[in-house]
Amino acid sequence: MKITKLSAIRKNDYLRIFARSRGMDQTILPRVAQVMDSVRRLGDKVLSDKYTKRYGRNAYGSIAVTRREITEAYSLVSGETITALKQMIKNITAAQSAQLPKRKDTVVQTEPGITVWREWRAIEKVGLYIPGGKAVYPSSVLMTAIPAQIAGCRDIVLCSPPRDNGKIPPATLIAANMIGLTDIFKVGGAEAIAAMTYGTRTIPAVCKIFGAGNASVTAAKMLALNTVSIDMPAGPSEIFIIADESANPAFIAADLLADGEHGEDSACVLITTSRQIARQTLTEIQKQLPGLTTADRAAKSLEAFGLIALADSMSDAIAFTNGYAPEHLEIMTRDPDSVARRIQNAGSVFLGDWTAKAAGDYATGANHVLPTGGMAKMYPPLGVDAYGKWMQVQKCTKNGLLKIRKTIEVIAEAEQLPAHKNSVSIRFAKKRGIYESN
Repeated sequence: MKITKLSAIRKNDYLRIFARSRGMDQTILPRVAQVMDSVRRLGDKVLSDKYTKRYGRNAYGSIAVTRREITEAYSLVSGETITALKQMIKNITAAQSAQLPKRKDTVVQTEPGITVWREWRAIEKVGLYIPGGKAVYPSSVLMTAIPAQIAGCRDIVLCSPPRDNGKIPPATLIAANMIGLTDIFKVGGAEAIAAMTYGTRTIPAVCKIFGAGNASVTAAKMLALNTVSIDMPAGPSEIFIIADESANPAFIAADLLADGEHGEDSACVLITTSRQIARQTLTEIQKQLPGLTTADRAAKSLEAFGLIALADSMSDAIAFTNGYAPEHLEIMTRDPDSVARRIQNAGSVFLGDWTAKAAGDYATGANHVLPTGGMAKMYPPLGVDAYGKWMQVQKCTKNGLLKIRKTIEVIAEAEQLPAHKNSVSIRFAKKRGIYESN
């Protein structure tokens, strides 16, 4: 990496930084579409063939996770992990419970005798995708499943790819078990998204799919939109840091590397008004990187989609941020709250030196499933409300319908829809003998 002047970024570099890994998606769409179609037509055979060829039938076993596998998982993790998961469950439940929408919206009387309102309903069947190709994500189980349970979703299906031993990582299974999930399946990638979209003999179809994944998973979710709903096109992770001269460069470097280690396609950006902070951060990255077991992929992400840029002013830094619309935004300035008030587009915001991105990833209770690739301009973070939908309700009395009868009849005539007009007129036709209805 090198330090760049924000105002002097070349067009090609500007486009590369803003595009992140989105440019790769188009190249994989045809292959992902083939996978989706194969699962739709052949179901379980495609899913089991993928893993039995890789691990062997004895190692992989069944698509569905068994009770024995869950029991075994508890013997493979430490008591500290169990304790940590319990605190996460407590904090996530507390933060997400506060988001539960009221079940009935405000009732509005638009005319005497006419009332309109909305009623909130949970989505009955939801699917959760938990990544696991390069890391273990019990946190993603809790972030996606707890809001679903709070919302009242009836059926919750979880899919996650098995590791080298043909099994889902123990910590992931334990997280699912601790909150009572039972429909757990050893399937990953586009195949898992296809299975939850179309349904197979083993994996039920759902109404909405949640969870982040790699480029193939994101592409599959976008293709699935023809059949089901999705939470958001959440792709490779990204972090964006705004810093002034008061920031701690060691903290900045650590947080950039924490995101970079997710994968080679992660995006890590620092915009600072201080040349000294930029230089010291670069030095810290070079110091901290070699000590990481994930150094290779962190280094590749910094090279491919990383940026350390000097802004002439905080206003310039904020303008660039709003255009970028980052997934994670850390604000390390003297007055982070005032900067945050000027941020329009970001998935999750972290204020001050002590609010590390990893805090939100795991334990503050805020959700870590967030819009990526600039989608924060139009998508919110995952929350309880995403697991339900509003149902619109209206009620007219006879006198209420009479108040709007003329409007309906006139507009129906203008739109050349005579049956629409008649459906109201007939209710007031005395000769039909139905005038008495209320």
